Amino acid sequence: MLIVHGIISVILIYLSLKQMGKFAELGGAFGSGSMNTIFGREKGLDTEGKITVLFGILFFVSSILTAFFISR
Repeated sequence: MLIVHGIISVILIYLSLKQMGKFAELGGAFGSGSMNTIFGREKGLDTEGKITVLFGILFFVSSILTAFFISR
C-alpha cells in the first residue's frame, strides 16, 4: 500500500506542477489565473484538469487506507 501511495503522490505532484506552467505569467503569481473559473474564457476543466482531480481523490483515499493498514 505504501508503494501505491507513493506512486499516486508522485503522479499528483507531476500533474500539479505541469498545470502550474499555465499560470506562469505575472497575473498568475497573484492568483488571477482564471482559466478554469466561472468567468474565465473556458468553461469547466480540461482533460488534464479532470485527471488531476481524479488523482487528488485517489490520493485522499489511499492516505486513509495507508493510515488504516499501518495502524493495524
